[in-house]
Parts: sequence; structure tokens; C-alpha cells
Amino acid sequence: MTTTPRPLRVLHRSYGGDNTKPRPPYYSKLLALAALLRAADALDVAPELVFINDGHMPQERLSVMERFGEVVSVRKGGSDTNSYREMLADENARSGDPNDLIWLAEDDYLYVPDALRQLVAGSAALPDADYFTLYGARAIDVARSRRKAVIRPEPAAEGTGQVVEVGEVAWYRAASTTSTFGITRRALNEDVRLLRHFSLTGGAWDSATCKAIQGLAPFSAKHLRRDFLPFREVPPALWPKSYVRGALRVASIPLSVRSPQRRRALLGSDPELIIHMEAPDDPPRALSARTQKIDWAAVATETAEWGNDHGIPVVIPSAAGGTS
Repeated sequence: MTTTPRPLRVLHRSYGGDNTKPRPPYYSKLLALAALLRAADALDVAPELVFINDGHMPQERLSVMERFGEVVSVRKGGSDTNSYREMLADENARSGDPNDLIWLAEDDYLYVPDALRQLVAGSAALPDADYFTLYGARAIDVARSRRKAVIRPEPAAEGTGQVVEVGEVAWYRAASTTSTFGITRRALNEDVRLLRHFSLTGGAWDSATCKAIQGLAPFSAKHLRRDFLPFREVPPALWPKSYVRGALRVASIPLSVRSPQRRRALLGSDPELIIHMEAPDDPPRALSARTQKIDWAAVATETAEWGNDHGIPVVIPSAAGGTS
């Protein structure tokens, strides 16, 4: 008997406004939305698309969301943490197959067209894995890591020795990612308390979350000392906030102490199949040879063309200062 593949469920969180981060010239949230929809269109089985919106959404983007999926408004928004925690709680309350794959998407990523198809293929080939990332290149040295994560010097799947090739993608043990990642319903149901709690710990809480699900120490002693002894680095008015952050971090540590059977594996794709549309890191982060072959500006242009062909009016500024 042939089993029909279950649809990927995509939860796309978006804020109606924008921030002042440095961005590549082709960036727009409409481009990011078109890129996600283009990747969804490449799937063999149509995905379930849910757009979770925080605040007033520009009509240009809202009309696209309404055409392609279900639109939900955040009840208690105003911050990334609030919308993330609400999304997790609401999805955890839904019934579903434990093996369902859910893609949690933020609104400022660019996707190669087959990104979600490669994600689904990787999940099908690796049924024991519960977490997936398509962005980032820091690989864990599993053999040397205990409570503290040991990061390999080579990026992504290069030199790890623990790689599974699925089609054109090598899956490796990743150290961390952002709040855009894949998770099985089984892991969401079992880890929802941990996931929601760590979003309150401040700073790079997404990285701390990734360590915790893998049974690794989420915070260094140096970070905790800084929280509880902020006198040299933090203005006095912010000391209470620093103490609260430290207390939340200390309270989170027991959640990261997991038996070997409950330690999750976060699998990363090589090449990276999505990119966070922010200005390049300084100094630049290491990229694998496979990822270096991707011309993201070309992907942006092709995505804009796809969007316009599908009634999504994406505009990309040209190098000369006009639009394309």
C-alpha cells in the first residue's frame, strides 16, 4: 500500500512594520513572502499555510496572504517573544499526527525555490529527527561535546564525519539557528514548555533554545556572572532588568538537563537553503563551499519575477537606483 505524504504545515509569523536593521538592497517583506510561496509551490503535496500577523498588516501583503492561506491575528502581540509564545501554545493545542512536520517561518528570509521540498525530503529520509534548520553553518562536534557544545572548525557538513546525504543536500548536526526552523508535532508537544520558557531569557534566546533541546548548557558562567554582577557594564537603571534576566536564565537550566533518550538532534542543511536578509556579518561568518555557490541576488531577482507572474507586485531596486 502506498502512503500519501502528509502536507507540510507552515506557520508564517509577520510583523506589520519593519525595523532599521541594515539590509541587502533587494530586501522587502513582500519579497520574503513571495519566496516562501514560491518554495511552497514547488512541493509535491500542497502545504497548509497559516499567516500569523502581529499588528496592522499593509494591504499589499495582507491580500497575498488571504489569497494563499489562512490569516490569523496575534491576540497579545507587540514583540517577537509574545507572538512566538502564542504561536507555540496555539499549535500545541491542535490535534494531529505526531509525525507531522511544521515549518516555523519569520518574515525576512529568502528561500531558494526547492528549499521546502528539500526539507520534506530530509524529514522523510530521517524519521528519527525532530528539528531541522535550513540556515546557519555552525556544526557540533558530537563526539567531543558533553554539557558544553564543542563547535567544529569546518562550516556545515564539511569535515564533520556525521553527514547524511539526501538528494542534493547533506544533513549535519547543527549547533543553533534562529526562530525559523522545522519541528515535528511530537517534539512540539513534548518540548513546548522548554521552547516557550527560553524565549523569555533575553539576548540570543533562539541560540540558547537550540542548545537546551540538545541537552547542552544554554548559558556560560560568564554570561550569568554578567547578569548578576552588571555593575561595570550596565547603567544602574538597567540593573533590575539584568537581575531578572539572570534569574530566568538560572531557572531555565534544569530544563536543559536531559537524559540521552530525550536529547534532540538539530539537523542543518548544506547548502543553506534560506538566508536571513540582513547585512553581512562583520567579520563574515564561514560558509560551506556548497552555500558559496548560491547567488542570492539572483535568487531575489528570480523570486520577484515569479511573484509578478503570480500577481505579487514585488519590486527590487536596481543597481542604478531605479527599480526592476
